Amino acid sequence: PNKPKHLHVAYGNLAYLMLPAQGRLLPGHCIIAPIAHAQSSRQVDEDVWEEMRNFKKCLVRMFSQEGKECCFIETAMNLGHAGRHAVVECIPIPADIAAKAPMYFKKAIDEAESEWSTHDAKKCLSTAPPKGLRGTIPANFPYFHVEFNMRGGFVHVIDDETKWKWNFGRNILIGLLDLPENLTDAKQRPLAPSVLRQEMDAFLDLYDPVDWTKQLQ
Repeated sequence: PNKPKHLHVAYGNLAYLMLPAQGRLLPGHCIIAPIAHAQSSRQVDEDVWEEMRNFKKCLVRMFSQEGKECCFIETAMNLGHAGRHAVVECIPIPADIAAKAPMYFKKAIDEAESEWSTHDAKKCLSTAPPKGLRGTIPANFPYFHVEFNMRGGFVHVIDDETKWKWNFGRNILIGLLDLPENLTDAKQRPLAPSVLRQEMDAFLDLYDPVDWTKQLQ
């Protein structure tokens, strides 16, 4: 809520939708977050979780009209400290690329595990319904989660936070979408104000017909 107002798209009672202040990968890239401070979506109360899911459902419907699927990514680390606010990023990807995204992510997680993991525990876990993320790992675990539309995806429990890259999911998407390398890691600049205005107007035009928060008014 204390983020720049010009980036806000919609508010529920407990969660909100906005465009990222910096580091947007491609038009339509957006963020779902709880209003009250929480360090991961796994830690939020059921009613907050439901509002975040409502935003996901609206985004899936909105982007499907453009022939795209939603890839939701979240990294939860430094739990228990005055850590970062929980953020679930939504990146719309073309349906043909979305079809191969699960295997692409699974391979990357498996490779990361074999490189960093200190023991052989299976840490790339499915979050397919009915278990989902909440039924797969405890609330206090650090994790990386990727979800495809609302079909579930994979969660990786982060064994050693000093070795896990915050931008892991983002960098996988840059490879998957064949985006310029200079978007990775440090090169996360804000959009020019005029470009941001155009993208926000285009986003609102698409989002308005599916906006669930209108029911709250």
